[in-house]
Amino acid sequence: MTTYEIVHTTEYRYESQVSSSYGEAHLLPRDLPRQRCLSRSLTVHPAPNDLRRRTDYFGNEVSFFTLPVPHFQLSLTATSVVVVHPSSGDTSLFGDEPWEAVRDAVDDRAEVAEFALDSQLVAASPALEALAAPVFRPGRPILDAVGELSSTIHDTFEYVPGATTITTTIDQVLERRAGVCQDFAHLLIGGLRSLGLAARYVSGYIETVPAPGQERLEGADRSHAWVSVWVPEAGWVDVDPTNDRFVGDRYVTTAWGRDYKDVPPVKGVIFTAGQDHELHVSVDVQRVAD
Repeated sequence: MTTYEIVHTTEYRYESQVSSSYGEAHLLPRDLPRQRCLSRSLTVHPAPNDLRRRTDYFGNEVSFFTLPVPHFQLSLTATSVVVVHPSSGDTSLFGDEPWEAVRDAVDDRAEVAEFALDSQLVAASPALEALAAPVFRPGRPILDAVGELSSTIHDTFEYVPGATTITTTIDQVLERRAGVCQDFAHLLIGGLRSLGLAARYVSGYIETVPAPGQERLEGADRSHAWVSVWVPEAGWVDVDPTNDRFVGDRYVTTAWGRDYKDVPPVKGVIFTAGQDHELHVSVDVQRVAD
């Protein structure tokens, strides 16, 4: 097992005074069979008059805050200590099932079938089906096909920070052939849903490893996004198209939903006459002694 301390800081700097802020955050990791939170906390500055947590529809930990006082800056710092256990390898026992059988089993599970439906940011389309169909040949084992589709996205789309924004549509990503982890996750989800498979969007963190001979830089890690595909008996199997791999113990899950819209790290409403703001995000994923 591996123990991580994760510090995620988000800071907003506004050009004009903000009279009040109201927001919610998906920044605190979940407890899962292979992942256990030893501690987790969220600090908001200036101090809000109300800060509370609840569990959302998907079982994610969501923090809500209200800040009805004037401010020019707003920062949120989430600190968590998480134990992650390696995969048992059981998914390989069920990954040989033909993908058509997996598709046909989706409708029998209501809690799974909703992830095969269109969502606000990811809708099945002929273009997404054309991306996935050549990989999903008749009778092919489900995880072989998912792995190759992940590789196809990794190899044919360029990872370019800043190439897209949260308002960029999946059709625009297909046209530009470039994006970031959020976009690659949406592409994989869309391709799977276009074939009738159930797939969900997962947000969290990945530990980055410095290049040989270079020191690890604090704050150089990042929040990340990947995909879970449902396989009978095995359950949800995670795959990362950005790094072209199935997810292992270097990943920490924060939240999941139908697409990014369900689980943005931070969202909210501010009241101000200003139009511009600066956003600074720092993430540090540090291994600690077990």
